[in-house]
Amino acid sequence: MKIPKTIKKYKKRLIAYPKNTKEVSNIVKFSNKHGLNIIPLGGETNRVDGTKAVQKYKNLFISFSKMNKILEIDKDSLILTVESGVTLKKIHQKSQSKNLFFPVNIAPSDKCTIGGNISTNVGGLQTLRYGNIEDHINGLEVVMSDGTVLNYLSKLKKDNFGPKLWKIFCGSEGIFGIITKANLNLKPKKKFITTFFLEIKSLNKAILLFKELRHQFYDYLTSYEIIFPIPSSILLNKKSDFHLIVEIHSNEKNNFLKNLKNIFKKNLVEIIKIENNLKNSWIWKKREELVHIQKELNYNHKFDISLPLSQWKNFILKINKFTKKNTQFTSYFFGHLGDGNLHCNFKVENELKKDINILSEFIYDLTLSLNGSIAAEHGLGQKKNMLIKKYKSKEYYDFIKNLKNYLDPKKNLGANKLFKS
Repeated sequence: MKIPKTIKKYKKRLIAYPKNTKEVSNIVKFSNKHGLNIIPLGGETNRVDGTKAVQKYKNLFISFSKMNKILEIDKDSLILTVESGVTLKKIHQKSQSKNLFFPVNIAPSDKCTIGGNISTNVGGLQTLRYGNIEDHINGLEVVMSDGTVLNYLSKLKKDNFGPKLWKIFCGSEGIFGIITKANLNLKPKKKFITTFFLEIKSLNKAILLFKELRHQFYDYLTSYEIIFPIPSSILLNKKSDFHLIVEIHSNEKNNFLKNLKNIFKKNLVEIIKIENNLKNSWIWKKREELVHIQKELNYNHKFDISLPLSQWKNFILKINKFTKKNTQFTSYFFGHLGDGNLHCNFKVENELKKDINILSEFIYDLTLSLNGSIAAEHGLGQKKNMLIKKYKSKEYYDFIKNLKNYLDPKKNLGANKLFKS
């Protein structure tokens, strides 16, 4: 077969490097004709094997490294229009240069791309206040499985001229269509940011403090992160209780500092560090270190779950009983307490497959019994593609499979992602 100029061979992989939407469309048509499985590339964190080659398929990877332009910033409509290969960090920098703010922030912002962010519907460090990325999209341009380009781009705040079909592509991990452009909603930037690094005695006290802060500072409380004692002790190299990262954004000159200190004192919270408007934050760097340390120390079994706030205590109580009885498991927990998302990680002694299966079933069953989710923000990819069929209702599974069959009848978009093809 004659390979288009946009497609290169690199280390036994076929990788396409389109420069515009028309070239993406032509690449998809070529793939359709030759039975290639398309895998769009973003930041390639691959936490759930979303961009790994699929065995027994001819795979074509699409890199958006040449579709990395910010096309327009409309300060009247507060809309930023971008190509899908733009990094999240570049979006933050462009917004801030106009005294505006894009309210989605995840740790590898210099690597992840907006197309990948949208297709996995990322949440991140400010979901508590602002929600997931789907809440900040105003329109998309998408290439479908036959190469058809659907232009859903819009700057309108109100538009009920038919349902917003672009929403089905948020969180669909590229199995329904390939995102090429996006309209993003911006907000006016707040003048003051204060970040606190706190130590607190227990999970129960952390939850009570969160409720009090949420009640008094709902419009200003952007982040409420929790780090459990084991990672805290490793991170700080000393015996530790729970730690919290609390961040407040406002236009108030002192950013409620006096009130906050009084609340912390009343709740017996120790203030370890306070940062004001820092670009190179020690606190957030420590938060990012948690991920690297976890890998280095073999806490490799990761469960990305979310729970109703009222169920966190029950979950941890049952986890503690489980690990006390099954000493081959050591927990390493941290997460976004404010939005209910816990990164529930474990080291498994001797890495026995039997034990890994026992752990997985226990976590999944426990989470769902407490009305939680077993895929909070990292998606399913290929690594967890068995979970929808196993744990969702038959009606849900049949609906999503039928939708996939309709939108991608030749199965050339993201084979084995979300569920097994």
